[in-house]
Amino acid sequence: MQLRLKRRLPRSEICHFVDSTQIITSLHRTVSVARTDEPAYSVTLPSTRWDVLAGSRLLRRALRLDKCNVAPVGEAFRNLVIVRGYKVYHYEAASGILSETLALRNCRNVLHQSICVADSGSTVYFGEYGGNKRRREVPVYRSLDGGRTWETVFLFPAGKIKHVHGCFRDPIDDRIWVLTGDFANENYIVVADRDFKQVEWLGNGSQMWRACNVFFERERVAWIMDSQLEASRLVVYDRASRTAVKGESFPGPVWYIKRLSDGYYVAATACEIGPGVQDEYSHLFVSTDLENWTEVRRFAHDNWPKRYFKFGVIGFADGQQASDSFYVFGEALRDLDGRVYECSLVSDGCGV
Repeated sequence: MQLRLKRRLPRSEICHFVDSTQIITSLHRTVSVARTDEPAYSVTLPSTRWDVLAGSRLLRRALRLDKCNVAPVGEAFRNLVIVRGYKVYHYEAASGILSETLALRNCRNVLHQSICVADSGSTVYFGEYGGNKRRREVPVYRSLDGGRTWETVFLFPAGKIKHVHGCFRDPIDDRIWVLTGDFANENYIVVADRDFKQVEWLGNGSQMWRACNVFFERERVAWIMDSQLEASRLVVYDRASRTAVKGESFPGPVWYIKRLSDGYYVAATACEIGPGVQDEYSHLFVSTDLENWTEVRRFAHDNWPKRYFKFGVIGFADGQQASDSFYVFGEALRDLDGRVYECSLVSDGCGV
């Protein structure tokens, strides 16, 4: 099995969401939406004091001016929740009105795929993801009106974690999983009811419980460690026994994963700095059973200093996609930096 890059999407750095009805991408502070049932449109986000330097892709990388998050919400998922520059916005497609709805405490933006949208777009959860050197309190926000207003539904106490990696709805029991990081005694999975009245802590703070996303299955939940400090491995949590065991090892930390609609799972390693990073590549892996993984492509880091110009990362677009058409984007990787591609998995005659 190999990864084929089918076509590059023009004027796009990040692909946020794709399904049968729409494609949402962004370039710098312009969000573009192409829908199948109405004309395409774009939204220009408010500028920051640094945006005057955004003409160069390399400067956008260094100043993180390319970064934003977009999630479709509301009726028919026509409206948008957008996170950029320490602000959260709501965009109403019918009126074309962009409104600032929340100022973040310690977070410019969040990880991709980390915003949880439930109840046909009316309920939204996300947690703050920032440097948080002083280990201040970290909030988890909830909106019950499709991103128009927000409340702090849960607050991690000061000193407990660095930041939130993502919020995810478990379709099996309708609970919200909140993943945290990064260092010793900061890695936990909080599992809660919708109102965070009943909260359960999973893990012991070790790197085994440091993850950015999860695969929910009926009998188990699986994740791949996001650790540059030690070898990142597959972890499978058994729902019945409430125990977690490690599986296959990966050549680097895994930030982004995706379940495809036709039975494939994909995961990408990040090219970071640390003993858990084996080489200068971001690797893309595929599995059909969550236990056995095969590399289908790798992209080399582009050798700009990682601390300033980013780690090498492969991201996936949210939304239901299949193995013959799914979307990736890249940062700090040769032939992939600042680009969005529609991809497919093709057989090389050897199987997965």
